[in-house]
This record gives sequence, structure tokens and C-alpha cells, in this order.
Amino acid sequence: MTEIIFEESKEVQVFVDDRELKSGVAKALFAKGAVLKPVRLPVGDYVLSSRVCVERKTAEDFESSMIDGRLFKQAQDLRENFEAPMIALVGDRFQRVQPKALRGAFISLAVDYKIPMFFFDTDDELADFLYALGEREQLLPDREARVRFGSKGLTLSEQQRFIVESLPLIGPKVAQALLAHFESVRAIMDASAEELQEVEGIGAKRANEIRRVLDSIGSD
Repeated sequence: MTEIIFEESKEVQVFVDDRELKSGVAKALFAKGAVLKPVRLPVGDYVLSSRVCVERKTAEDFESSMIDGRLFKQAQDLRENFEAPMIALVGDRFQRVQPKALRGAFISLAVDYKIPMFFFDTDDELADFLYALGEREQLLPDREARVRFGSKGLTLSEQQRFIVESLPLIGPKVAQALLAHFESVRAIMDASAEELQEVEGIGAKRANEIRRVLDSIGSD
């Protein structure tokens, strides 16, 4: 996964998928004083902390993703990579999908994937929500330490998670599963692709990519 590190700051920082920069949400966040950090996110559209990621969808996009099958693949990716993923739905002009099918999708996201949905009339409303969420995650005191907030003062387990999360396609949840299974970073690095696949969330593609990166000789 793309490395995301939140610097110490008194401003709300938002990692935003660069394809979202022209949206009303990004413009409204910038107007509110948020520090936007454009990256090409493989999962979601807005990252507010190492555990919180928000996927933004318009009503039209939500319908399209239901029809072409993207919706639940995106939900699975969100769930695997973030502790607290969310889906933000902007607008309610559904035209191609029947209400019963929509309700079924909403229920599946909430019950099967444990992903809450939030509904907004406008991009400005969503921007207000994201800014408040960023304040809660980044600026309020007594927040739990997060791996991606920098390495200063990290505990041993947090340092281990940071190392494992640097592997390709690995987010916080899968990193924890790997450490629980193998018990040490060294054991993870020495594991074969077949052994890596014994961990929930690690398929053949992900395991082979991890081994490719670990076994390749650098040329930079």
C-alpha cells in the first residue's frame, strides 16, 4: 500500500486520491484550511489517519459499482486495509437500481463488511464531515498512537507493525494478522509464498508480490 505518514501539525491533514482533486469535496476542504496531500490511493478516496479511510460515491457511481461488481470488491479492500473504513454517499438520485436492491447493498455493507455508510446532500456537507473527522483523529488530545504518524516514540509492537505495513499491499489489519501468525518480523520475511497464504487476507497474488519485493536485488 502507498505509504502514508502524518506529520506533527496543528492543521488537519487529508491524504486525497489525486483523481478527487477536481471534486467539490477537495475544494471545500482546502477552503476550510485542511492540508491536502494528493496521492494515488489504491484504496478509498480520503485517508484521515492510519485507521480511517473514506470512499466517496455519488448515487450514480454507487449504482454503477453495484451493476459492474466493483462495490463489494472495494468494500473488501477497505475492510482489509483499514480498521475504520467508511463509505460516504452524496446525493440520492438513484435511477437504475431498484430500492430493494439498494437496501440489500446497504445492509450487506453494514452487516457483512462492517462498513458504516453516511449520506450527504452535497459535497460541502461531506467536506464538513471529513474535516471534523480529521480533527478527531489528528488534533484532539489522548488519541491512541498510530503507526503511520511517524516513528518517534513508537513501542516495539508499533515498530514491528510499521515494518510489516511497508510490504506491498499490506495494511494495518493484515499486518497484525501476519505478526500474530508468525510472531516475529524475521519469520514473516523468511516465509515462503505458500506459508504467507496461510494467513487470512493473504492470497496468492499478494503473497507472490511480497516475495518478489523481498527477493529482488535493488537497482536504484
